[in-house]
Amino acid sequence: MSKKVLIVDDEPNIVISLEFLMKKEGFAVAVANDGEEALAK
Repeated sequence: MSKKVLIVDDEPNIVISLEFLMKKEGFAVAVANDGEEALAK
């Protein structure tokens, strides 16, 4: 079972970069664009 990480940022380039790196390291990745969306996940 892979570990999970939630990336929260409103800058798309940051999210894309972090998501790529985390997936490469074997993490399951969830993404949110702001705090409200993150709390819903």
